[in-house]
Amino acid sequence: MTTPSTLRFAQFNLSLAGRKVGDIKSQMLAPTPSRQIKNLAATLQRLRPDVVVLCEFDHLGDGGDDGALAAFCERHLAEPQHGETPIDYPYRYLPATNTGLKLTVPVSENKRLSDAQQCHGFGDYHGQFGFVILSRYPIEDAAIRTWQHFAWHQLPHHQIPAEYYTEQAQQALRLASKNLVSVPILVGDERIQVVACHPTPPVFDGPEKRNWRRNSDEIHQLIGLLDNADWLVDDKGAHGGLSSETPFVVIGDLNADPSYGDGDKQAIGALLHHPRVHPEVAVGTLVPKSEAAQSHAFRFIDGKGRAIATHNGGLRLDYVLPSRDLAVLASSVFWPGSNDADYPLICDKNGQEHARAHSDHRLVWVDVALS
Repeated sequence: MTTPSTLRFAQFNLSLAGRKVGDIKSQMLAPTPSRQIKNLAATLQRLRPDVVVLCEFDHLGDGGDDGALAAFCERHLAEPQHGETPIDYPYRYLPATNTGLKLTVPVSENKRLSDAQQCHGFGDYHGQFGFVILSRYPIEDAAIRTWQHFAWHQLPHHQIPAEYYTEQAQQALRLASKNLVSVPILVGDERIQVVACHPTPPVFDGPEKRNWRRNSDEIHQLIGLLDNADWLVDDKGAHGGLSSETPFVVIGDLNADPSYGDGDKQAIGALLHHPRVHPEVAVGTLVPKSEAAQSHAFRFIDGKGRAIATHNGGLRLDYVLPSRDLAVLASSVFWPGSNDADYPLICDKNGQEHARAHSDHRLVWVDVALS
């Protein structure tokens, strides 16, 4: 493949979690695909990212493909959807995930916890809500680093609610609700690290605010990776994160908005203002946005929409954050308006925007120039 002059990196939460193991694979293999799958595939064909993190795409909990991702790529992305041109992703990474992985110790004195709440990451089965990475360019598999096993208590100044978790759970519980990974993408002579994660939503808890605290600490772990912190130990025992000269792109549904919503605004703010993160994409003139999002009224923003929203609820939750040393050319949120030719891609058969016909999130992309 010819080395390109530009790379498009994208984040897209597909909202494709099934109710039981194998649901998503069955949907991908169905003789007649659902409108949602066709719309999701058409969106990727329309935007054509070179590297994309797909959140909430169920796969094997221990990593690898049960056939669902292969079917999505080969039956749907490889076939024209809504008149779009097929796209091929020959390089795929399906990391292990903590969602649905049961703890082997008592979690809490709370007797009303569901099975999903007694896991390292919330999930009805191991592999639910996992994320995957698709790339048009080679992935250096041998150099991938993961922090799936990093324990919450290992984070300096962690916020574990000790009154909620048992002493055994405080020692055993992992920090990443899914995983934190650093994946090298090779494009010609360039080597760019894709840092991907999907922290837990900072809601659905109680007065102990365990999910709020965990979302905050997952973001602090990500900041530690950018700081190349020595306390950060990967799953192979290596210390540190990314060296200061390493170009990277942080990609993920971080479940935190710097201005609104329920997350820790200081934590996400610290990431967005990190000295290694490209300031214009994080908080400046190149923050991804869309015109259509402004036409939506959201309950917590005085009835006004926000151009930078990436979620139906009006929040900026999905991020593509290149390192400061990368040259950024453009960015956007794919949120077509009602008069846009692409509007049917986010609508149901009645022409109404609906999460089940697409997703409750919007695809976010950033174009980076290669030297």
